[in-house]
Amino acid sequence: MKIKEYDTNELLMIANNVTGEYSEKKVRQAKEELYRRGVEDKVIADIMEEKEEAFMKRLDAAALAEQARLDKKREKNRNVSYRWWELIPMFLFAPFYMSYEMRRLPGIIVLLPVHLLSWTPVDFSDMFRELRRLKEEKYDLKFKQRLTALIAGDLLYFTGVWYYFISPNL
Repeated sequence: MKIKEYDTNELLMIANNVTGEYSEKKVRQAKEELYRRGVEDKVIADIMEEKEEAFMKRLDAAALAEQARLDKKREKNRNVSYRWWELIPMFLFAPFYMSYEMRRLPGIIVLLPVHLLSWTPVDFSDMFRELRRLKEEKYDLKFKQRLTALIAGDLLYFTGVWYYFISPNL
């Protein structure tokens, strides 16, 4: 479509390139066409200011709608729970869940003086990823169930190890 075939409002949008989708050549052509049509700079600026305000209002409304959708989804997530058969492996293999995430802990402990005496922060981002994800997505019940299953499984495991190794010697 030729630039002369656009109406004035479309030319104003192209000339100010609010969305950034038009090339510089097309923007320049739109401005030249507006001058040929006798539209003054002040009028162009006023109209575009109004259009930018309307555009920003639409963006704000879209952001509010997205936030409302996320809040609604998070509210639904609060009462979602694990099924009983999903909790059994977590309970039985709890030390192994922990050992995978704790493999970096000795390195952090060994390098703790270096971290404390320098500006290098300790990075705990790899640890407890699934628990963090559940907390961020507001799966409150799942978070509590998983944490309880892991703690109870660890306690059972350590009690069994203590009973097997230490109690016969008493």
